[in-house]
Amino acid sequence: MVKIKKKEPMKKRLTRKEQRKQKQEVKKTHKRLYHAGKTNGTQRVVAAEAAAAAAQSSKGGRKKKKKKAKVNPEEIPLEQMLSGEVDEDDDESIASDFSDAEVDALLPARHKVETYEPLRKQPKAQRGAIQRQDEVEVRKRELRQQKELQGKARKQRVKQLKVDNEEEDREIAKLEKKLKLNKSKDKNRLVRKMFNDGLDYLLDFCLDDDEEKQKWEEKQERKRQMREQQEKEEAGMWSDDEEEEDDEDEARDMPEDDSEESGESGMEDSAEEHSEEEDEDSQEEEPQSKIKEDIYGRKRDAEGNILPDPNEQEATATGQKYIPPHQRALLAAASAVSNEKQAELLARLLKQCKGLLNRLSEANLHKIAAGIEALYMKNSRYNMNETLTKLLQEALLGPTRTQERMVQEHMVLLAYLHAQIGSEIGAHFLQTFVELFDGHLKQLASLEVEDKQLNNIVLLLCYMYIFKIYELSLLMELIGRLADNLCEKTVECLLLIFQSIGFRLRKDDPLAFKTMMQNVQSKIAAAPLELKENPRLRFMVDILNAVKNNNMNKLPQYDPELAENLRKRLKAMLKNDRYVVTLNITLEDLLRADKVGKWWIVGSAWTGNLNEMGAATKQKANQSQSSAGFADQLLELAKKQQMNTAERRNIFCIIMSAADYVDAFEKILHLALKDQRAVAYVIIHCALNERRANPYYAHLALKFCQYNRKYQLAFQFAAWDRINDIESLSKAQIRNLASFLQQLILAAGLQLSVLKVVDFMQLERLSFYFMREVMVRLLLSSDERELQQAFERIAKNSKLQQFKQSVRLFMQHFLLQQEQLAKLKLEEAQQLLLQQRVDQLDKLLAYVDL
Repeated sequence: MVKIKKKEPMKKRLTRKEQRKQKQEVKKTHKRLYHAGKTNGTQRVVAAEAAAAAAQSSKGGRKKKKKKAKVNPEEIPLEQMLSGEVDEDDDESIASDFSDAEVDALLPARHKVETYEPLRKQPKAQRGAIQRQDEVEVRKRELRQQKELQGKARKQRVKQLKVDNEEEDREIAKLEKKLKLNKSKDKNRLVRKMFNDGLDYLLDFCLDDDEEKQKWEEKQERKRQMREQQEKEEAGMWSDDEEEEDDEDEARDMPEDDSEESGESGMEDSAEEHSEEEDEDSQEEEPQSKIKEDIYGRKRDAEGNILPDPNEQEATATGQKYIPPHQRALLAAASAVSNEKQAELLARLLKQCKGLLNRLSEANLHKIAAGIEALYMKNSRYNMNETLTKLLQEALLGPTRTQERMVQEHMVLLAYLHAQIGSEIGAHFLQTFVELFDGHLKQLASLEVEDKQLNNIVLLLCYMYIFKIYELSLLMELIGRLADNLCEKTVECLLLIFQSIGFRLRKDDPLAFKTMMQNVQSKIAAAPLELKENPRLRFMVDILNAVKNNNMNKLPQYDPELAENLRKRLKAMLKNDRYVVTLNITLEDLLRADKVGKWWIVGSAWTGNLNEMGAATKQKANQSQSSAGFADQLLELAKKQQMNTAERRNIFCIIMSAADYVDAFEKILHLALKDQRAVAYVIIHCALNERRANPYYAHLALKFCQYNRKYQLAFQFAAWDRINDIESLSKAQIRNLASFLQQLILAAGLQLSVLKVVDFMQLERLSFYFMREVMVRLLLSSDERELQQAFERIAKNSKLQQFKQSVRLFMQHFLLQQEQLAKLKLEEAQQLLLQQRVDQLDKLLAYVDL
């Protein structure tokens, strides 16, 4: 039978996905082998890879068996067949050696069939066997090391404990030596000392009831023994010799017959005296023995009441706070530490402020001011005020003349802090400089002319006034003090004031400046001849006359632009509606501030008379009343013009007495009025009641409109009130109102839409007259550009369609008619100009409408 071999199927090639999966499994196997133990991970992975490679090679390295030549069974010798050395046949036969024990016994040794046990299949090595063995060894090694470390740590701890115990024993012995406890062999002495110190209550926590009772009995017994011993000592104080001497003295004085009686009576008397003295001594010693000190250092009587401390009573009597003895050392140490910390803090703060002030200039003014403001927020105001005062005195108040530009920059910084942080900042520096000024003025006789400290203080105060930190009245008082002490030094200071801010004084309050100038001239006239011949005094008189006559050319190196630029920069720097609050304080209030208080600071104590708090206001009112020669006429005129409120009267008097519209504008602003309508009402009322149109009121109104939009709205509402009440006005008042509105419209103070309240559908006679006056004055204005801009502003507004149509209709049908032109009595050139501009503006309004 021929055996047919089956063809082995070809191995299918793995796909990429299967190859990736196989690689991931191999990686996982390697990772598991590597982390199976703490050491030799790489060797385990290499050994596993080598085993896998060997298995792969043994599996795939099977060679094909060579085809053996077919052997005829008959040709095989008998011995070969018996020995079993016959090649396999391809037939399916049973493998047998046909061996037998008996046959083997008979066969010779060389013919014996050697049998072998079949080789058993070796069991597969379990996964992780290598690493398991390594892991066990590593674990044993770790445990062994851990035990060794624990043993060493235990030995070290025991050794350290012994050292600590020895150190503690030495410390206890040292303390016992100081307390002198080691010299005593009596162990009960320590217990008695504990009881005397009041520490017997500690035994309550560690003793039983029986032991506690026993201790209590022992304590009572000790007290009784001590009392008996004390009584014996007191009884044996008087010796027998002293008694005998007393008896002998008494016996000498007494007769012999009565010696026995006298002896007996003397003994009785002496016994009584001794008993009285003993009672007194015992009475003195009893309170001392009854008063004891507890563990807190407090004195207690026999009943346990706390006795008052005499030191504490003395402290309460003097109004001071009593400090216990155990706290005085702590407070002293704490105060020393706090003083060191405070000194370190002040030194750092001084360094920071000095660095900022050294870099101060007009260019980086805002940055430096913000830095100092941040320091005010981080530190106390007292420390900041003291630090800045010290630095400003070092920088600006030297013996030489300080540069004016430097003074201006520092005073702008003070004004910024005064407005942004609080008015107490400016008040502090103002008080400091005024006190320095007063101190130098008191020592005027000892001051040298070359010493410029007083000049620098005066310059600082001048520029503090320029930036509105304080009112003009205080500066006038300072000038008066200088004029009262007229000498070469004060003349130099007055000259400095007039050169730096003379024109500003004249502009702010001409009347006060005139009064001050007259006062100075009278003091100069009363001065001695030697002073009158001084060239400084003559030059000061020339400067004063130049300021009086508003002649700036006579002042050498006068440049007000820098101060004005700094004022504008200050206004731009202030944020959140902040502004510089002008302090209305008198010189007397500042000089008496340390005695009576600072009423200008909120929350500050004030001990003066309440009626004196408004001293500056009263002085200002008196000054206004002192100019009664002109003020009475103004007040009477205001009364005739029906100025029935105080605000309107003040505004009216200022407008009528001002040097120009700028002067009136600034004075009205100084009134700090909350109602802008009062200003608009008074200005329009004054403008209407003039005989002819006066441009002064229009310029003043334009100044207010440009200053704040609130005033612009106030003038618009006031104009509407007058237009709605046009029938009650005369033609002269209507012409003045038309001229007033025409100037404001052309200067962009008000818009042309202010005329929209006019009812063009029902124009009455005076309303038509008012509109004709306004339109003719506008159309015939000299500046065509301003007229074009005025109409362009309403032409761009889409909400004024009806008003624009009404204006176009009025210009075409009411202004260009021959009858109206004849009534206007215009020249031919004016008529042509009027017609030309009406056509241009009509096209402008019509084009924009499209």
